Amino acid sequence: MSSAKPARDVDAPVKDRGARSRDAILDTAGELMSRYGYAATSISMISAECGLPPSSIYWHFGSKDGIYVAVLERARTALLAALPPAAIPGADVVQRLDVFLAHVEEAFRRHPHGLKLLLGLGMVQQDASAAAVAEVHHYRDALVVWARDSLSAVFGLHDRPQAADELARFTLRMASGTAVARWFEPGAVLETGPLRVALLALAAHHGVPGTRPSGEGGSPG
Repeated sequence: MSSAKPARDVDAPVKDRGARSRDAILDTAGELMSRYGYAATSISMISAECGLPPSSIYWHFGSKDGIYVAVLERARTALLAALPPAAIPGADVVQRLDVFLAHVEEAFRRHPHGLKLLLGLGMVQQDASAAAVAEVHHYRDALVVWARDSLSAVFGLHDRPQAADELARFTLRMASGTAVARWFEPGAVLETGPLRVALLALAAHHGVPGTRPSGEGGSPG
């Protein structure tokens, strides 16, 4: 009659150890894959770095591709949770843009591995599964939606979705370029100054009031 409670007490530490092992594998795999890429990261490398045997890695994830999908899912969840809501505060276009770019810069700084995993095009190789490729596209689509909604708020483009989409994709291409640069220069940072100038110029091209190609802010005089 009292056997159920001890069983739960025994199971809890086992589940805790399993969760810790899974997290350790994901931490290590995310670090290695963001540094070397998907194809160059092996199960033996992950095992050596995290100190767990390959059998434990296979038990948790089934394959290297299973690890990659789990790493991507966790990185996507963490990054999207850290992004601010699309409603951007500010009295005018330039103030709102500066707030938006500060958020982008902070997210890029706090989640370097996630962005390299998800924006670095070299990560997805031909031997990656359809599930891995689909997760990359899912992550990218979510980022596009966030950037489009945010830039719609910044530039007042709620009734001009095509212009907002162009600005959003340009922003993400700039972030993607910096993520790829980090393969060669780990200290590379997202240059928000030039991005600010470019976004204001694109917005001015679309006739958005309160923008200047020079990016100096304020309304045209």
